Amino acid sequence: MAKSNKSKRSIKVKKFLADVNFVLSLPAPKKYSQLVLTEQPFDLQLLNLSQLYRKSRELYLKIGGKFSARVCSTMRGLSAQDLFENDIDYSPALAELLWFTEYGYAVSDAEEELAALTRFCEISLFHEQNHRIIWRLLPPPPEDPREMFHYLNFAESLVVTLDLAMADQLGKKVSLCFERLKLIYRPGGEDNYSKKSKLDYRKYLLGILSSTYFLLEGMHRADILKAVNYVLPGDRAMNKAAVRRGLELSEIFTQVTNPQWQGIYWRSAQKKLRRIHSGSRALALRLPADPLDLDLDSEFAVAEKVLAKFGL
Repeated sequence: MAKSNKSKRSIKVKKFLADVNFVLSLPAPKKYSQLVLTEQPFDLQLLNLSQLYRKSRELYLKIGGKFSARVCSTMRGLSAQDLFENDIDYSPALAELLWFTEYGYAVSDAEEELAALTRFCEISLFHEQNHRIIWRLLPPPPEDPREMFHYLNFAESLVVTLDLAMADQLGKKVSLCFERLKLIYRPGGEDNYSKKSKLDYRKYLLGILSSTYFLLEGMHRADILKAVNYVLPGDRAMNKAAVRRGLELSEIFTQVTNPQWQGIYWRSAQKKLRRIHSGSRALALRLPADPLDLDLDSEFAVAEKVLAKFGL
């Protein structure tokens, strides 16, 4: 049994080495070096490969966003970092990762070395900075607690939609590699809607957004395609493809992590969002109690403005 486990762990190391070497083979000219974070693994490659990744970094810096090169475990990154503060910690681990790829894989406890390394390199900076950007692009939050939960789910759905759009720009093969390296959260899709017109692709992204929102709102998965066809009538084939992508979202996240986080932090989130929007004359974003009442002229119009800000 011990020999079998060792064999499985060795396969993990081999796959990790293959992914790193593949990323290192990708073109990475230094034209975007002013946006690169020192020692963030493969930041330069992602800046070159994805216009959306670059745009997100530019928008985050424009709102005063900062990065701190401090060792940050996955658990600290997900539980202790403030989603409303424009300061994101990241582990400056590129040199360590390259050392492992060149020499470290040969040490006797290579599997343990890899596990220790990846434990500090599993946060998607793209995802994290998009949260901070979207808080500022959305209208102010509502007063009512139940409406606040809808607001937070809507914001999360936008961030998830951007994850998928960036993966589409990378393509299936490249995005799968970056996902395995935990630098992004989702892979590209099997369909080709990202290669269609901007108008068609945005409709597809709205399908992903609505299916994700319905999931976070607790709608049964079997009912979501019908719901998306109801709120976005028209291209049913496109909606079916969008829902398929949306339903890939982890059930642990939708049923446990997200509602638990909201239950603990919704009050402080509301206060911090009010501070962010202090002085704004915009009306609060009050999403309908029934998610089937999402409207093209209100909620989807807000979503389209956000997507347009990211160049989508």
